[in-house]
Amino acid sequence: MFALNPRVVGAIAGKELRSFLGNPTGYVFLTLFIGTSAAAAFLDDQFFSRNLADLATLNRMMPALLVFFVPAITMNTWSEERRSGTDELLLTLPVHDGEVVLGKYLGALIVYTVGLLFSLTHIGVLAYLGEPDPGLMFSTYLGYWMLGVLFVAVGMAGSMFASNATVAFILGALGCSGLVFAGAAPWSSGLVGVIALAGLVALMLYVLTGLARGGGVAALLGAGLGLGLWFMAPEQFPEWFATLSAPERFASFGEGMIRLGDVVYFAGGAWAALVLCGLLLGRRHW
Repeated sequence: MFALNPRVVGAIAGKELRSFLGNPTGYVFLTLFIGTSAAAAFLDDQFFSRNLADLATLNRMMPALLVFFVPAITMNTWSEERRSGTDELLLTLPVHDGEVVLGKYLGALIVYTVGLLFSLTHIGVLAYLGEPDPGLMFSTYLGYWMLGVLFVAVGMAGSMFASNATVAFILGALGCSGLVFAGAAPWSSGLVGVIALAGLVALMLYVLTGLARGGGVAALLGAGLGLGLWFMAPEQFPEWFATLSAPERFASFGEGMIRLGDVVYFAGGAWAALVLCGLLLGRRHW
């Protein structure tokens, strides 16, 4: 049974953290994140018309904001290693793939957590204007963090497929946006289902054979399968994939409720994305 080495995981996480915070871009990200989330929370007319000291206006926008901000953290996680060629050195070190994936994930998640800690100033604004409920604020920020737990893992998986940071950002944003818009409407849920099946079939081909050349054909077959299922079950098919909606799972946190099913959704989704990263990284040894 393989056991992770905490020292190796910590060293890789520290490297990722220094790489991000040692770059002026990292501080630009933190400033934009805090400023944009503050604008979403307090510049909406509904914040004052509701006359409640909570972050309901930010809750509606937070998943969409993270679609852009989280991939900005993760886009260099793998793509920069591949572009600079340091991934070959990393793969020759006596470390396990799981330690590499977990270390990089924790480094990116810590960066996101730092951004959330700075955004606690929003609670200070609420305390100045009224009397926010401590329990509600705790559950709300726990929900923000759980969104990050999932989106960071999805963004890392997107970065695995590109050696260009811009392409990695786009792939990560597409993956996160699929989770955001899955439950928005039946047509969007169905579209997410078709895309998910197309990607799943292409990934299965690559993981099983190591061949990326036939990925396009496999994706078309998966998309055809999804469209066929959608045609045969026009109501049920979108409902199946509407359960992937991250905003719906997050909504309970914003209302002060911490439900086990929602925690399992975020943690399980992150685990699945990290397993995918490990499988893709393992293919590079072959």
